[in-house]
Amino acid sequence: MDGMKTPSPEELREMLEKAQKEAEAALAKLSPEERAAVERRAKEMMEKDEAERRELLEQARKLVGSPKASECPHCGAPAGRGSVCEYCGGDL
Repeated sequence: MDGMKTPSPEELREMLEKAQKEAEAALAKLSPEERAAVERRAKEMMEKDEAERRELLEQARKLVGSPKASECPHCGAPAGRGSVCEYCGGDL
């Protein structure tokens, strides 16, 4: 980060709260149609990011080999005991 100090957890929390308040204020100024468009775009971006994350994970698996049986094949988190990952909700 080129000489920048890493924020503390408290500073990160404050930054997040400030950003949330600013986002809420900006959303409050939008018309219902504008707000719906913004929410659709945000959903599209999240879906794209998730698809890219899954693709990167799959590429990494191919390079490294199969994940351990104790890991979720979707996110790599500890698999737990159920048939669904407790972290990402993917099938185990």
